[in-house]
Amino acid sequence: MRSFINRKRTVRTLAAVAMAVGALSITAGPAAAAGGPATLDTACVATDISLDPAARTASWSVDCTSRRYVHADVTVFAGGVAHSSPSEGQWVNGGDTWTDVNVYPQTTPAIDHLCVHLVSFVNPSDPFDQPELVGHSCV
Repeated sequence: MRSFINRKRTVRTLAAVAMAVGALSITAGPAAAAGGPATLDTACVATDISLDPAARTASWSVDCTSRRYVHADVTVFAGGVAHSSPSEGQWVNGGDTWTDVNVYPQTTPAIDHLCVHLVSFVNPSDPFDQPELVGHSCV
């Protein structure tokens, strides 16, 4: 009975993956048909991402050309495993820059790796608003 249930879950998972891939294909189709590769109209860009695990710091600067909500996900690794995932975000007006510096508490074992992933949204409360990649770095 247990193997039947596991097979049924596997089939459902594969079906969900196939549907997701199909949806991505449909979404990507018109851009490719328009005559060339699709280009993103990026409203925000990370102009600086600086990570220093020894100093326990992560900093970034994000410039935006239009009003966007910028969200930062940071992953702090200690002893080779993810220790914590602090995140923060704020609205950035067009023509403005969000510069932020974070110092994370020391861990045991010590912090040995940091990653930051920055995305922006037009409307973060809209579940259909797709995030736009602003920047990413791991050290």
